[in-house]
Amino acid sequence: MRINPNLLVTVLFFLTFIIHFSLWKFVFHLDEIVIVKFYLFLSVMFMMMVTLIILINRVAPEFLGLSVIGLILLKFALMYLIRKKLNFEAVPGYKFHFIIPYFVLTTLLTYYAIKLINHDKKQ
Repeated sequence: MRINPNLLVTVLFFLTFIIHFSLWKFVFHLDEIVIVKFYLFLSVMFMMMVTLIILINRVAPEFLGLSVIGLILLKFALMYLIRKKLNFEAVPGYKFHFIIPYFVLTTLLTYYAIKLINHDKKQ
């Protein structure tokens, strides 16, 4: 049984949010407004990155791997900037809450790009 990469990436993204939100709310007892704003930003940025990967794959598929590296760098810079806007330093253990979603979404983005590259090679 083959799972559609779009569905898999979406389900894993929402599963990451649910797990992180549960830990945030019920284990650490922190304000949920910060995490909801953070994941809202992450979801908008993630969809933007996926859209850019699809566009780059249609226009110049030979540069898809290199552009994924550039998009990951851009994502890191944007997340570093938004960290200051969300006042993330006030949260205890903020590095844990900041880096885990970054790595999960970077992994999902890379997985999606690999599936696109492998799909192009098969055709």
